[in-house]
Amino acid sequence: IHLYRTGTVPSATREFCLAWCLVNLFGVISVSLLMAWASIERHILIFHSRWFATKTKLLFFHFLPLAICILWPVAFYLVVYLARPCDSPPDYTAPVCNLYLCLFLSPKIGLFDSIAHYIMPTFIVVLFSIALLIRVLYHKYRMRQRIEWRNYKKMAAQLLPISALYLLISFPPMILYAAYSAGLPSYVAANYFLDGSFFFYWVIIFTPFASVLSLPELKVKCKNIFLFWQRNRVVRPEILPMNRRQAGQT
Repeated sequence: IHLYRTGTVPSATREFCLAWCLVNLFGVISVSLLMAWASIERHILIFHSRWFATKTKLLFFHFLPLAICILWPVAFYLVVYLARPCDSPPDYTAPVCNLYLCLFLSPKIGLFDSIAHYIMPTFIVVLFSIALLIRVLYHKYRMRQRIEWRNYKKMAAQLLPISALYLLISFPPMILYAAYSAGLPSYVAANYFLDGSFFFYWVIIFTPFASVLSLPELKVKCKNIFLFWQRNRVVRPEILPMNRRQAGQT
């Protein structure tokens, strides 16, 4: 916010820019990998729930993948930015001081980063989300059970918007990122890539709202909250029954 308000970063030092770049990459890539693993874990929870039957299996199939999704980006980008030299001068008027260019100094690293951290997670989220819906319906069909479409509206309302967010918003710029790393001239669709690089943040922001579509009870609560403030409260006198003893009664 400070950059867009003043036109320069809060602290014009390479150390600040490097910390900004690393924290940004840690957060974005961790969320991307966690979303990809969540898409896979849904299949395990529905069709292979016995994999979580013991503490050892729970540790191996649940907590270990979560730890890898969080720690892997930290280890990878620390090596890329600290263990190898980066002579790219920081631009104190650009987001993260344009230190993303350090990834392009090695085409192999840039290509691996684009495929492993952006393209593959997007493919996994989209394919496994759609496959889950198809797999559940096919399982019902194979078991010769009647398919109640109303019961699957909630699942479709959550999986399809999330898949659309990743496929339509974040996927095209990441294809360009991989193409640049593979040798495509940087002037090809440069403006779109610069603007589209920020689309991934919108995917992270809108994903919770896409999940809300599958929670009708939450929508009812929100609706009741708004209607609560719009109601006109009318105070009416209330008649309280009173039992009086008749005269002469003991």
